[in-house]
Amino acid sequence: MKAAGALGLLALVPAERLRALAAIAPDAGQPGRFLTSHELTTLRAITARLIPGPPDDPDPGALEAGVAEAIDLLLAAFTFSPPLVHAGGPFSNRAGARRDDFSHFVPMDRLVELGWRIRIEGSRGINTREFAGPVLGLQQIYRGGLAHLDTRARSLFHMDFVLLPSPLQDALLSDLTDGTTQTFVGAALSNSLEAMYGPPEYGGNRALIGWRNTSWPGDVQPRGFTAEEVSGPGPAGARLGPAAAELAARLLPAFAGRPASRDEFWLARAGWTRS
Repeated sequence: MKAAGALGLLALVPAERLRALAAIAPDAGQPGRFLTSHELTTLRAITARLIPGPPDDPDPGALEAGVAEAIDLLLAAFTFSPPLVHAGGPFSNRAGARRDDFSHFVPMDRLVELGWRIRIEGSRGINTREFAGPVLGLQQIYRGGLAHLDTRARSLFHMDFVLLPSPLQDALLSDLTDGTTQTFVGAALSNSLEAMYGPPEYGGNRALIGWRNTSWPGDVQPRGFTAEEVSGPGPAGARLGPAAAELAARLLPAFAGRPASRDEFWLARAGWTRS
C-alpha cells in the first residue's frame, strides 16, 4: 500500500475505486502502476499495432480504449486490496441494477492468491511457488519483452521501438523467428483483447468502445434479453476494421488452417500435416 502511494487510499473505497483510477490514469510521459513511463509508452505503441485505431483503422482502437493502462493495472494487481483480478457480481449498473457490483473486487483465498501471484509475478525461486517448476510471470514477460524490442529496434534501426514508423514496428512484432518477441506478443495480444472487449471495470474498454464497435450489448442483467433478441439475428454493423483484419492475418498464422474432422482437429492449424 505504501508503494502505491495515494492510490492505496482508493483501494479502501471499492464502490468508486475504478472510476477514480480511470480519472487519474497516467498521461503521456508518466509512469504506470507497474510499468515505467518509457515501458508504458512503448506498450501503448504495441497495443496500437495489435488493435489499430485512427488513422490506420476508422474505428477506435487500443489507444482510445485504454488497453495499455488496463494491462498495467493487471500487472500491479497485488498493490491493491482486494487485488484487481476478480470483479464482483452479479450485476453492473448498466442495465438497471442499483449499483455496479463489478467495481467491488473479490478477496481471494490463500490458494487462489497463490495461483494468481504465480501467473502475474512468477515463481521467483520461491519454494511454495515452484511445486510444478519455475514459472515466468507476466511481469517478467512484459518487462523483458519491452526491453527486448527496444534492443532489437536500436540494433537494427538505431532508435527505440516507439520511435519507429508503424511498418517497422509491425515487422518486429510479426518476426516469427524471434522467440522472445513471440512469447511477449502472445501475452500482449491476449491481454489486449481482454482489455479491449472485457468489462470496463478492469480498466479498459473506455466508454464501451470495444462493445459499441462490435455491436455487442455488453452485460444486460438483470434486464436480460427479450424473446426477439434471443431468437432473432443480432444487430448489423459488427465488423473487424481492415487494418485490424490484415494485422490479425499476419500475427495469427494459425488462422490460415483448413477444415478438419473431429478426430483430426490438429489439421486445422497451419503447418500440421498427416505423417
